[in-house]
Amino acid sequence: MQVEFDTSYKRNIKWFQKKNKHLLSIIEETIELLKQNKDDPRLKYKKINCKKNKNRYSIRVLNQSYRILLRVTDEAYILICVCDHDKYDYYNKNC
Repeated sequence: MQVEFDTSYKRNIKWFQKKNKHLLSIIEETIELLKQNKDDPRLKYKKINCKKNKNRYSIRVLNQSYRILLRVTDEAYILICVCDHDKYDYYNKNC
């Protein structure tokens, strides 16, 4: 399945380029693993119960305390953001 990037994800990655450059390669590796096998246990791929968006999921960035929020369609994974657990909870609180 193909991967697409939401505008908020692109902004988010720009922040990581400035602040956490070492994490970018790990994020890219995580995305490649998602393309190959979303059920790999290292990703901890899970559905998020969300009333506004029934197709919201998350994956864990490999060996990090970050998660990637994504929306799943028939054709693509649409990445929304990379966030720590506090932001993750914030994004999903009133979902």
